[in-house]
Amino acid sequence: MKFEVLEPRTLDEAVFLLSKCPEETRVIAGGQSLLLMIRAGLVMPRFLLSLSNVKELSEIRLTPEKNVYIGATVTHRKVLNSQLLSQQAAILLQAVFRIGSTPVRNFGTLGGNLCHNEMGSDPPPALLALNASVECVSAKGKRKLPLRDFLTDYFETSLKPDEILTGIEIPSISSSFKRVYLKHTFRSGDLALVGVAAMVSMRAETCEEMRLALGGVGPVPFRAIAAERLGRQRKLDNSAIEEIAAAAADASDPMGDAHASADYRRKMARVFVRRALQELARASEQA
Repeated sequence: MKFEVLEPRTLDEAVFLLSKCPEETRVIAGGQSLLLMIRAGLVMPRFLLSLSNVKELSEIRLTPEKNVYIGATVTHRKVLNSQLLSQQAAILLQAVFRIGSTPVRNFGTLGGNLCHNEMGSDPPPALLALNASVECVSAKGKRKLPLRDFLTDYFETSLKPDEILTGIEIPSISSSFKRVYLKHTFRSGDLALVGVAAMVSMRAETCEEMRLALGGVGPVPFRAIAAERLGRQRKLDNSAIEEIAAAAADASDPMGDAHASADYRRKMARVFVRRALQELARASEQA
């Protein structure tokens, strides 16, 4: 199939070009997912709008409010090499490290990963646990929304045809949080059958705040809110952890596929939430 590649150098130019023919244009950053879909004939765009020359979208920086801002075309490799993110959002680095292979991490982008929204992707659960939001821009203006509202269904987001995802913002977070990302696969580099991002803030032996986000066990990654509530103001002993893990598994809505049945994914959600919380409880005891 033939298509025309558009290569704007500024965000304003990119937005203008997209507004001219949004239904026949696909935005491309790293291209790790989109090019495969084009080759398979799943999408047939007339135009490819490349963001590779829009430098402002490749920055990692602190906002005036001391939040972390990650441009949409920041590669997974750049995330892993970021000193700022290692200090402010270490759980994201844990998740990104588990993505695919080295070439995928070198060329794939964080924004592209979110827009593709494939079940079992690693960054979304970590970003959900971090209370991340996304910024989208069109010729009509700019809007910011929580990541949980951006990811809407299997391979679907709330991004409009004339919008470009420009960045991800992570609120400043207390250093008291312990955090871990665990992933279950049969082969290294595969999408997660279950991905668990867990964060806890402890005072003495009591859990003051808990965040649990799961991927691979539903059409979209999600926060297990009811399970989080069960963990607050409690000691994370074996009984509490088992109860929380069961609630998180109950909140899942997995789909069976060639890799694993729905029942297996649900059972593994319970196992990996339990493992994550046990690891965080041990880390808190040793602190």
